[in-house]
Parts: sequence; structure tokens; C-alpha cells
Amino acid sequence: METRFAVRRGKREVQPDTRKHTRVLTACDACRLSKTRCDSARPVCAKCIKRGVPCEYPDKDPLSILETWGSRILEAVERQETLLAETLAVNRDNIPIPQPQIDSTLPPAEEEDPESISRNDALKTPITGSDMILAWPIFPEKKPVTTFPASAFSEKPDRFQPGIPGFDPGRMFELREIFLAKIWTKNPIVDAGQLDSYIANVLENGIDWSASSCLLLLVFALAAVWGNYPEAETRTIACHEPSFAQQGTYVSLSVPECRMKESLAFVSMARKRLSAAYMDESLVGVQCLCLLGIWYQYNIEPIPGWKMFRTASMLWQTYNLRHRTGETERSLREQSLEQRLYWTCLKSECEVRYELTDLPPCDLSLSDFPFALPTFPVDLAHGSPGEILAHSPSAMNSESISSYYYLAEISLRRLLNRARNAVRVLAPDMSMSTVTPLAEALSTLESQLQQWVECLPHTLYFNPPLKLMPAPNEPELVKLARERYVEVRELLCRAYLYLCIHVPLELELAQSYGPKASEALLLSVYRIQTEVPFFRHPGSWGACRVRFNHALCLIAAFRGKMNGIRSMDYVSIPASWADCVRAVAERLRVWGEEGAGIKELRILLEWLMQGVVAG
Repeated sequence: METRFAVRRGKREVQPDTRKHTRVLTACDACRLSKTRCDSARPVCAKCIKRGVPCEYPDKDPLSILETWGSRILEAVERQETLLAETLAVNRDNIPIPQPQIDSTLPPAEEEDPESISRNDALKTPITGSDMILAWPIFPEKKPVTTFPASAFSEKPDRFQPGIPGFDPGRMFELREIFLAKIWTKNPIVDAGQLDSYIANVLENGIDWSASSCLLLLVFALAAVWGNYPEAETRTIACHEPSFAQQGTYVSLSVPECRMKESLAFVSMARKRLSAAYMDESLVGVQCLCLLGIWYQYNIEPIPGWKMFRTASMLWQTYNLRHRTGETERSLREQSLEQRLYWTCLKSECEVRYELTDLPPCDLSLSDFPFALPTFPVDLAHGSPGEILAHSPSAMNSESISSYYYLAEISLRRLLNRARNAVRVLAPDMSMSTVTPLAEALSTLESQLQQWVECLPHTLYFNPPLKLMPAPNEPELVKLARERYVEVRELLCRAYLYLCIHVPLELELAQSYGPKASEALLLSVYRIQTEVPFFRHPGSWGACRVRFNHALCLIAAFRGKMNGIRSMDYVSIPASWADCVRAVAERLRVWGEEGAGIKELRILLEWLMQGVVAG
């Protein structure tokens, strides 16, 4: 099977004018029809010269469009990173070293280049993470429970005794299609051609003890357990636990028995082959650990999932050290896969550490790996056995949209890391000489975020939050892009909320920052009201924590008003804030039986609400 890649190399120095780009290789119409390899030379390729036939390329080549949007996203990010570096350089004398609650092992911001800031994973800041927000002085110091009990560190026992899975060819191809349609679109770390070759080997020789068999089993395990977006997977139960919330009938979320049993059968076999994956010297071992990490995250097991991602990162580093000199010959496919696995490992580790901030930092954030954004595979072959739907327009469109989203999400995560870096200076005793440069940095970051939106391809456009509600039947990738955008925007505004609640601001600053703090509260309400609360996905645990954090911000604002904090006079609290908090508590009740500290989040919310009402 012939596959081309859009290779886009990044350098640590943020200089867009010196960046080298490799042209996307697109087959001409004649080579496409004859199903032969095309060298993509312009205006006439070598095969057409040899055959003496006209050489024409598609007018609306989806691969060229893909490269154009990828370049726009990357160049926009780089331009804004340069602006941020200049802002930090101007203000560095006014920004103090982080206070003790911040990770003291981190170097000062002025010693970090923009690329390091963009890659650096979750920094401890006063406004990120449930525990950090609960530590705000506006909340009581003593809490009834912790947000993540000791029991949550352990792997859950399997719900059912694992059986022996069937390897019916029809079912194998069904699971393949499910994986590519529902999982690959968010995590493009196993290419269709690789998957097809492993399936063909199993059909011919059966499952063996190799790393490739381990990978295939994990692909099937994920496909077997996955639900259908945006369907809620709930069943009705009766609940009589005392609570401030309305009593009655509630819903429970557990993976249906038939799906979980089939998935566990595959996972059980894969676990027995993990040693082969661990010792594998190719990228297959990294893929296996990432897939198992995704499986644990889907089953609301953040720590076991984090362990898998961290081990995958270690295997990736070993692989990269072996090949970084360029002395080993590798295909473009393998180089692309290395890049995509780098970012998948990095962002997956960070997802957990964003909330559990005492976990060790991701070593990949310190890597000098030179790719600012990964490349992605685009399948150009036609008609080969096993290449199911690879050449259909709808499949190509789906693949392109997935690549758009993957690039856009990574770009936004880089911006999110820069935002976290900027707000490290927040503290109740911060001086006005620090507040003003921080506000300037936040304004710059907000401009970066807007430029990110403007660079999105039309396939990922979403209705502007706070202006319009999400479109009916919003596609999943559009929903994810929109939620990522709101996450960053709300975090930038949350910094102003913290300032209004905890820092004695001058009157002019309070009047200026109040509207931005009010926007943070509106965005919190928006996220609570627009989420798809009961669709299970690998980010469900994080989504519970995020909505809990939004509820905390709403309660903090109300407490600030009740305590007569002067700066809060200029902050407007949405009228529906209490209903939104109760909605979050109700959703946490449903998810609570899954463990991982979700039940404790609900207990904390109800406790804080009782305190607010009583106060």
C-alpha cells in the first residue's frame, strides 16, 4: 500500500521565515487511475512523461488543502509565541519568582524559550486543578474529604471473569471499522495499513505472543467497549441517599455487560503479551502502552492509565535516542508515527497531571524533539486488498477532518501551557507592579486564542460561545474543538476572578477586571449547560473534575459577594449559578459509582453549598 505524508518540521527557534516545509506529495489523475506510484513532479510527473499522456492534478486537492490549514495553524502559533517571548522579556523584571505553592524546581519564566513554555506540562498554579482552587482563601481551610482518595490509586478489579474472545473474521472487521471511525479520529496512532496487515497475519496464522498481536488485541478491546456519540449510556436506579439535591430516580453509568465482557476478553489476552510490547524496539510497544492507557481512561481509571502513558513515554524516548542521529534508515510513515506518538504521550500524561498536580512532570516536555507539530498520514492508494473505504470521498474527508482536529488540538494545548505559565504569579499578596504585566500577558494570550479560532478550517467551525448555543447535532470533533476553546478562554478569565476575590485591587483595576471575571462565570455556566454529561469517553474523569472546578468558581464568586469584598462589586454572578452547581452535583452522583474520587467531588460540592446557604 502506497502512503504519502505531509512532512512539516519545526525548530526550537521560533522563526517562521526560516522554517523548512516539505511539499505534500499528491498523485496525479493518471497515476491514481492506473494505481501506480507517482513522484508528484510538477507540471508533469515521470510516469506521464514515459507514457506520453496528459498529467493533471486535482483542482481541489484535499491534501494540499490539508497542508495549507496545517501551515496556517502552525505559523499563527509561532507568531504569537514570538510576541509572548517579547512580552516576557519586557516584563521579566516585574514578575517575581513563583511563591512556595508553585513548583520551585521550575526555572524562572525569563529563562525559558517560547517552545519550552509551550511544551511544559501542567504547572501548579492557584487557578488550575481542583485541589488548587479548593485552597483559595475564600473557602474553608478544612474539608470533609479529599478530591482523590488513596483507593483511587489502585486498579479496579475486572467486573467479569475474562473469557476467550472469538476471532470471527466478520467481527474482526467490524471492530476495525469501529476503531477507525470512533477512536482513531481522536488518537491517530495506529494507521489503517498497519492494522490491516496485522489482521491479515492473524487470519492466516492466528494470535501469537508478539507485540503486533498485543496491539491488535488492544484495538479490538477499545472498539468492543466504545459507545456511540452522543448517546447517554444510562440506566434508571432508585437513590435514597440524603442530599440537598432533589430526591427520586437517578441514572447509573456502567458499560453494558455484553460490551465489557468482550472487551475484557481481549484486554486479558493483551495483558499477557505486554512483556513483548515492553521489550519491542520499534514503535509498536509505544502504541500498545498508549492504547492500554486509553482503555483505562475510558474505564475511569486515571492512575493506571497515567502509568501506561508514562511507560509509553519512556519507550518512546528509548526509540528516539536510537534513531535521532539519522544513521538508521526509516520510512516517512515511521517518522510520522514517531511524531504523533510523541504528542499523544505528552498530552495524555499532562491530562492527568493537570488535575493531580503532585504527579511527576512528563519527561517528554523537556525533550529537544524538533517537531513543533506532528505530521499525519494520508492514504493515497486505491483498490488494494484490505484498504476498506480508503479511496472514497467520505473517508478521505473524515481522515482530513481528523487531521485538522489533531493539529488544532495540539496547537491549543500549547497555548494552554503558555497560559498556565503566565498565571503562576497569582497570589493574594501580589503587588500592583505584578498585576499589570500579568493582565498584559493575559491580553496577549487572548489574542492568540482568537487567532487560533480564525485559523480553524471550516470543517471545525463552531458557534461562538456566549453568543450562540452549540448547533443541533454538532459533530463530535467540532464539539471537542469548541470545548477546548472555551477551556482556554475561561482559564484566562478565571485569573481575573481570582484577582477580584483575593487581591486588594485599586478601584480603577477592579472596574476594569470585573467584566472579565464576570465572563469567567458566564463561561462556567455555559460549559455546564452545554456539555454532553453522560456520554462515556476517555476524558470523562477529567470532564467531571473540570465541571467541579466551574462549580467551585461560581461558589467562590458568591462567597466573595457575601463577604463584602469590594472588588466583587464589579463582578456579575449569573442568576442560574446555584442551579448549575446543583446540576454538576447531580451529574457527579451518577458518575460517582465509577470511583476515582468522583463521589468525593459531589460530597465537597454539597458541603460547600450548605455552607454558602447557611452563611
